[in-house]
Amino acid sequence: MPPRRSVRNANQAPTPQATEVESVAQPTPEPPPPPPPPQVDREIVKLFLKQKPPVFDGMGEPEKAESWIRTLERIFTILMCNDAERMACVTYQLTGSADFWWDTKMKTAPRDQVNGMTWENFKEAIYNKYVPKSYRKAKAAEFYNLTQGRMSVTEYDRALCDMTQYAPEQVDTDEKLAEKFREGLRHEIKMALASRGRLTYAEALALALDVEAAMPKERVTENTTLALTPSHHSREKRKWDGNRTHYDNK
Repeated sequence: MPPRRSVRNANQAPTPQATEVESVAQPTPEPPPPPPPPQVDREIVKLFLKQKPPVFDGMGEPEKAESWIRTLERIFTILMCNDAERMACVTYQLTGSADFWWDTKMKTAPRDQVNGMTWENFKEAIYNKYVPKSYRKAKAAEFYNLTQGRMSVTEYDRALCDMTQYAPEQVDTDEKLAEKFREGLRHEIKMALASRGRLTYAEALALALDVEAAMPKERVTENTTLALTPSHHSREKRKWDGNRTHYDNK
């Protein structure tokens, strides 16, 4: 009679050894594949190039790099480009030293960084290379200490707005920007605005322009009179001397 095989009771709990063997035997699930890269619309690239965007050669002052980035961003916003389209377009605009720099950077960077490069990554790389931190710190300090001085209100407004990018935390609300504008005005204009209470930036600028328009006319007239008097006196003196010479010769 053949030996009886032991059959596990259906209600009998598995032993720890059996559980371990079963868990090892189960295959480990594979991670899902990475998502495909976004598609680049070639028509977008053509439309971008039709805008005649500026090129960047990596030469010149930091302002040139900043202006180049801002110009491209305006075009990208109008065309509603995604990151892949922006990166495809921007490579056409690098020339000279900047082109060699970016090509070397892409060859030496890890492959995953190259494939996952975004427009923000690109801007950060451009700023780190061509707009030094020391320059940005100096500009932030210049903005902090900016006052109207001898500038007109229009010139002061323009200088203030041009430098807001270097101190975004100081002008992230209209109230902060208006306060900075008012604090930097000349004393007599600032006093005129002080009686008006809280103003928006647009209101403060409009009022400052009105006050300025009412003030400098007398000063300009006075300075013009003082400036013309010596010249007029000199002309009269030369005329008198000429007449005297004429009569002496007679």
